[in-house]
Amino acid sequence: MEPVALPNLRAQHECRQCCAFCDRVVHPAGCIESGCEFLYLYDDEETGTRYMGCMNKVFHAEIDVAVYEAAQATRHGYGGVKMTGRPLARCRSTVERAYDGHGDAFECVNPSFWDKPVADAPGFDLRDQL
Repeated sequence: MEPVALPNLRAQHECRQCCAFCDRVVHPAGCIESGCEFLYLYDDEETGTRYMGCMNKVFHAEIDVAVYEAAQATRHGYGGVKMTGRPLARCRSTVERAYDGHGDAFECVNPSFWDKPVADAPGFDLRDQL
């Protein structure tokens, strides 16, 4: 049996067609504000550090909750985390440019990348199967 090729979702959330290098990011603050049921918390038994992450892997990073809360207390907030999966309709996301520059090399040649990505249906929930 041949392995099934999975789409490279990370590549769908980055654009490298000009020198600006744009990435779609998801804002974990939006996950908390919306009460997203796919946001999880766990405590590392060795260090006692609490982490949060996304069960649907809309973002792959696991975020130190203490660092997140400290950043949220500033005027800029925590910010976004690179999107790595298909977002849900409730996911708050933006596009961030890695480099600002002037001239043709930094002019956007892929304006559709700035459109909000198409959201998937709600993710798998074990409770639906019981």
